[in-house]
Amino acid sequence: MEDQFKKVIAHAKEYGFVFQSSEIYDGLSAVYDYGQNGSLLKNNIREYWWKSMVQMHENIVGIDAAIFMHPTTWKASGHVDAFNDPLIDNKDSKKRYRADVLIEDYVGKLDTKIEKEVKKVLDDYGRGEGHIFNLGHGITQFTDPDKVDLMLQTIREYSKQYH
Repeated sequence: MEDQFKKVIAHAKEYGFVFQSSEIYDGLSAVYDYGQNGSLLKNNIREYWWKSMVQMHENIVGIDAAIFMHPTTWKASGHVDAFNDPLIDNKDSKKRYRADVLIEDYVGKLDTKIEKEVKKVLDDYGRGEGHIFNLGHGITQFTDPDKVDLMLQTIREYSKQYH
């Protein structure tokens, strides 16, 4: 991974996107300045973001304000009361995790498990042109219920006999 990072930095330096900060004085470790192309790229991204997030919406106005503000300003904007990243500490590994990331990872694992189960059912019962079921994540076709669900077949036969 470190080798790939060095290659990316070398490429970015070669094409004028970044330079090591204070490079002529032996530089600062892990600190980079934008080169001529990096400055242009950064400005283009900022301009695109500004147009799409501010200028294309009638109910949004853009301001350029200082980050250091009176605490009342942060409270009034909702950043103090409403903004939080719930963190969970793992007492065994002594690592801290964001709760939303853990939840997303867990949901991803459940989605993978569901896909495997659906594939198993399709492999076990065939892929006939019969009934369509919605399993919550999309529409899946199964074989005819008569071939799979003996309860339904029995009820149908019972109904035919007595009606």
